[in-house]
Amino acid sequence: LMTPVDAYSTMCLMNLKEAKKEAKELIFSKLNFDKNMEVQQFEIAIRLVGGLLSAYQLDGDKRFLDLAKDLGDRLMPVFDSPTGIPYRMVNLRTGKISGNTTNPCEVGCMLLEYGTLSKLTGNPEYYDKCKKGIVEVFNRRGKTGLVGARISCDTGEWLDKNTHISGGIDAFYEYLLKGYILFGDEDLLEMWKTSVAGVNKYLGEDTPNGYWIGMADMNTGKRTGTMFGALDCFWNGCLILDGDNERAEKLQE
Repeated sequence: LMTPVDAYSTMCLMNLKEAKKEAKELIFSKLNFDKNMEVQQFEIAIRLVGGLLSAYQLDGDKRFLDLAKDLGDRLMPVFDSPTGIPYRMVNLRTGKISGNTTNPCEVGCMLLEYGTLSKLTGNPEYYDKCKKGIVEVFNRRGKTGLVGARISCDTGEWLDKNTHISGGIDAFYEYLLKGYILFGDEDLLEMWKTSVAGVNKYLGEDTPNGYWIGMADMNTGKRTGTMFGALDCFWNGCLILDGDNERAEKLQE
């Protein structure tokens, strides 16, 4: 039922009364997370936990929040690693985890969702565990101030030291800034400031055909690639939120 959950907030905002009524009945009659299946934690957190929380905040029906809490609790075993860096996969029924190699995006891109779940339930565990994973990855950043592309959840060792803002790293940075804006957490702001300074210094590049953000070694800053993809386009929004309109405009152009 990912589609109706994901789309419910849009139905609320667009006042699609019939579709909303149908989706709500479907969710409360059919949605059950007690399933013997392995899921990718971050995708389920951002789409289903996030979707249910948005539904609750826009609709007000507490059953949405109850479902979000049930799902959040089932996802929590991923954070039980030696480093606090979350595993990638978890069985919703048994809590068995797998996927001990991850990337920064899958460590940090659910902070808004878990943080909101903490705020609405009064239980700080969701936010605290997610934030710990983010801090552990950030503390292992390279000499450029930037994080690599792949890391071991068990040892904290970098398995890929290439740094960029593309898929696999992208939302790690995005959620530092948005997490600060939403929760007022000064730790997140400091991590964002270090990260954006590193991106500007080592990844940004003025070329004959405009301003681009590329790839580099996380320790030396040496250029390793000049690929800019669709997932990188979030960066403009972050620059605007951070007040760097000039650089955002260059990149947008």
